[in-house]
Parts: sequence; C-alpha cells; structure tokens
Amino acid sequence: MLSLLSVLLFAIPICLNLINLKYLYDIKNESNCKEINSPYINVFFDSYLIELCLLILSLIILSYIFHNYIKIMGNLKGTHSRLILIKTIGDFFKKNTKIFELFTLLISGILIKLYYDIGNEKQCKDVDKYLRLYLFYVQIIAFGLITYNIIFK
Repeated sequence: MLSLLSVLLFAIPICLNLINLKYLYDIKNESNCKEINSPYINVFFDSYLIELCLLILSLIILSYIFHNYIKIMGNLKGTHSRLILIKTIGDFFKKNTKIFELFTLLISGILIKLYYDIGNEKQCKDVDKYLRLYLFYVQIIAFGLITYNIIFK
C-alpha cells in the first residue's frame, strides 16, 4: 500500500511535467513563433526534461527501497556513518525549506511571464490556446499558494 502511495505521489508531478513539456515542445517547433522562440523557452524545456528524468529516477529508487526494505535495513544496522549522512542531508532540507520555496516562487513567476508573453504574440497565441491558458492559470494558483506558504508558515 505504501509503494502505491509513493507511485501516486510521483505520478502527479510527472503528468504535469509532461503537459508542460508538450506545450513548450509545440511552441519550440512552431514556425510562426520565431520571435518568442528564444533561449528562454529552451531553458525551461530542458529544465522540465531534466526534472522529469529526476522524478522517474526517484520513483525507481523509491520502489526499489520499498521492495527490498528488509534487506536494506539489515545492511544499515551496523553502519552508523550512512545514517548520520542521511540525517545530515535531511536536516539540510528541513532547515532551508524557505530557500527552496523562494526558488520555486521565482520559477513560477518566470513561467507566468513566459505564458503571458506567448499569449501576447499574435502568431503564437493560437498554438494550443486552451493548454496555454490552463498552464497560465495553474501557475498563478501555484504562485499564490507558494506565497501563502512562505508568508504564513
């Protein structure tokens, strides 16, 4: 049951990344969008591709850990240095959550501007119009939620 939940945990970001990749790929390959087709779009396309690969790799590693949990825990009983390293990495992510949230807020703001700029281009705004609007509104909602999380938590 736990492994099913972990698959679902990774399935949503993978699907959202695939949707963003599809839209950015369509914009990159549209012949009428040469003015907006800049390194700006290429950076986001490549970053979404890398993020998708990392999510899939994390899913594979997590499923391996859950599948071989007893064997892995048996190997870790005698090695305290590995546990200290894992605890140190966990503490680093716990202490710096606001930095990661600010970085996510920055990326979300840049994506809002990107989708807004694509919507203002006469040639590009008709490429997957409803997908662009969906992604634009989802990024605005995400921007608001991240801002709320930074301020009030």
